[in-house]
Amino acid sequence: MELNLKNDIVFKAFFAKQGNEKYLKSFLEALLKKKIQEIEVMRRSKFTSNEKRSEFYGAKLVTDQLEKGKKYIKLKPVILINILNYNLLEVPEYCTKTVTVAEKHRKYEVVKDITYYFIELPKFRKSKPRLANMLEVWLALIDGEGGLIEMGKYKYKIIEEVEKELEEIYADKELKALLDYRQSADLDRNSALYNAEQKGIKKRNKRSNHRNCKKIETKEIIDNRNSGNNRINKRRSRKIIIYLLF
Repeated sequence: MELNLKNDIVFKAFFAKQGNEKYLKSFLEALLKKKIQEIEVMRRSKFTSNEKRSEFYGAKLVTDQLEKGKKYIKLKPVILINILNYNLLEVPEYCTKTVTVAEKHRKYEVVKDITYYFIELPKFRKSKPRLANMLEVWLALIDGEGGLIEMGKYKYKIIEEVEKELEEIYADKELKALLDYRQSADLDRNSALYNAEQKGIKKRNKRSNHRNCKKIETKEIIDNRNSGNNRINKRRSRKIIIYLLF
């Protein structure tokens, strides 16, 4: 199994591990471009990569701060980071930060309580990164691009440190059992989805065949001849309906 942080179970185990706060701090500083003084890991069990669910969790993280009798002004800003292994946004950049602005004054930011970051790994790979900064280093580690990681070892000591941590995490029996279970569940789900898709295709094709039947009318001239005297008695025409299936 490749050593990478793209798997959400491994991602959570690595960044939530006690003593690994420095790595989370390094990643967040590289992404947010801000100096972070202190890191506190809230060991939550839910992670999301869906945009709508991300909005829900963002709003919930804001409202959860509001204890009884607490003033709204005391609310702290929330930042949600979505790391996606697919492309979501129709923009060329692999890292996108959202802001809410006034409709007629786009330079004027209105709401600053919730900010979303969308990191799209396929776009990151396509950008041909050269590990010129720590964000590229972390995204290479998360994505598991072996060539990039090997290339950066001589320049960034943190890469070797992360690899050693990941080797220890992968060696954990409970985590390995969880990963195996997840892999098995994913295979079962993919198989079920494939079978359902094939059934759907057959049904669609069957309906399509009926819809696309084209009637072609042709006239057949039947020449009824008398075998005895070769006399043409009568010419009759009749319709023949031919169904062409596509």
